[in-house]
Amino acid sequence: MPEERWRTLPDGRRILLKKGRGGPVAVAVGTAVALGASGGFGGTAAVTGSAGGTSALSAAESAVIRNIQSNLGKAKRTARRGDSRSAWQQLRMRKGRERFENAVECAALTYGQVQEFLIGTPCQSIDRWQYPVSDEAGNTMVVAVSKVTMRRATDTRKFRRLLDEHGTGDIRPIVALVPFTGHHYDSRTSGRSIISAEAEPVTGAPADEVLQATAEAAVALTS
Repeated sequence: MPEERWRTLPDGRRILLKKGRGGPVAVAVGTAVALGASGGFGGTAAVTGSAGGTSALSAAESAVIRNIQSNLGKAKRTARRGDSRSAWQQLRMRKGRERFENAVECAALTYGQVQEFLIGTPCQSIDRWQYPVSDEAGNTMVVAVSKVTMRRATDTRKFRRLLDEHGTGDIRPIVALVPFTGHHYDSRTSGRSIISAEAEPVTGAPADEVLQATAEAAVALTS
């Protein structure tokens, strides 16, 4: 039976998340936007209005998501060779200057229940990246990525479940340029590490689907 929970978007709209084996999937309700989540990209999802009509993503936004979906496999291979800038270019996106920090003390870089967990269950290390990416629709987004490595695999699973739950706290970005809401988020495990990413708009007005696809791409391109 899938787990259900509600999430409120920054503009006040609410979406129903049904969490299945493939990860959380958003279901449009009322004026909500049908978002792509960790189970796959949103493609050309539509906005459902209160009168029952729909308005599709713009052609440029649809192209951004389509480019990410189509070229992600090739971009991942490029990223594994250590060339993340070229990897983003293969997604038809431009990556700006990257900031990177490494630490062995995770709790101090987090807050909320996430911090409480790491105080009781210390990590082995934490890597954080932050950089802007621009798409061909004229939007610029800031991406915050983290890689938390735990000491035991059981701790990795527990920490990811907590981190994935909205409202339980978060990992702080290197520079708080904009508020990170956690609404455009993805994560995956790699051995004893949890790699997670969030995306937020800086300039332009990227659709939620574009922000979500960007966060998913950032997770996929981080090793």
